Amino acid sequence: MIKTYNNQTPVVPDTAFVSQTALVMGNVTLGEYAGVWPGAVIRGDFAHIHIGNGTIIEDNVVVH
Repeated sequence: MIKTYNNQTPVVPDTAFVSQTALVMGNVTLGEYAGVWPGAVIRGDFAHIHIGNGTIIEDNVVVH
């Protein structure tokens, strides 16, 4: 799920993968070919989070 938070919507390129059961919200930028796997949460509600090109955030990881 990609969700806007505090008027900031994640930037997700077409080449990136976000599982239907993952959450990416707020001030987040995913790089090209990045992946966010099931149960993972990336919350950019306090600061910008940049996930680099080709980086995989595995199952159930929380980045906050």
